[in-house]
Amino acid sequence: MKLCHFFYVVATVGVIGIIYILILLRSSMRPISISDMVSVDDRKNIKATNQIGDFEQIKGTEVFRAALSLNQEYDSSYGSKETSSIQNYVFFDSNQKVSYWLKPKNEGLILSLIALAENEDYKFEPSKITPKAYIYLTVEKDTNNDKRIGWQDRKQISMSDASGLRFKVLIDQVDRLNGSSTVKNNRVFLFYQLENKLKVAEVDLRSQEIISNSEFSAKP
Repeated sequence: MKLCHFFYVVATVGVIGIIYILILLRSSMRPISISDMVSVDDRKNIKATNQIGDFEQIKGTEVFRAALSLNQEYDSSYGSKETSSIQNYVFFDSNQKVSYWLKPKNEGLILSLIALAENEDYKFEPSKITPKAYIYLTVEKDTNNDKRIGWQDRKQISMSDASGLRFKVLIDQVDRLNGSSTVKNNRVFLFYQLENKLKVAEVDLRSQEIISNSEFSAKP
């Protein structure tokens, strides 16, 4: 009985080991999914497609917005990779029955979108506020020469009206967007970082011009 029990244990362990190896092999064959990154490596055979997401109505307007994503699939040294990143936004004005794009060209990526509002509660209940404008963190070029466009590159702070019109780059060559204030008297403060320097820019939403741009004290 003891010998039979020994062979039973060995067989069970062997089966479990085989199943574990098959699981590892299957996992290694699955494509790695990445967001907010686009490969610009000409040496890779990249399959790229565009996809428009679901439309949502912008509160306080009769305008609907949907994201245009750039999807890539290619092989790498660690297996296949799949990326999906927002590249543009398309808008539809139901009053005028016209459609238009946020950016004139589908280039680079839109890493983040921030609604600017007068009510401070928008940070906790963003679906209930009426935006005055939008701030975008965009990236256009591979500035660190790693054959990719994404968070590691120098970025731009851009803005548009709440309806997606008047898109404009406000500040170029930014390392990080650190936040924004609420809107007061049609003005907003934008906090950002460049080369280990923390800065704040005051922007007029009507003219889309920077009124002031100052640097925080380097030492406490």
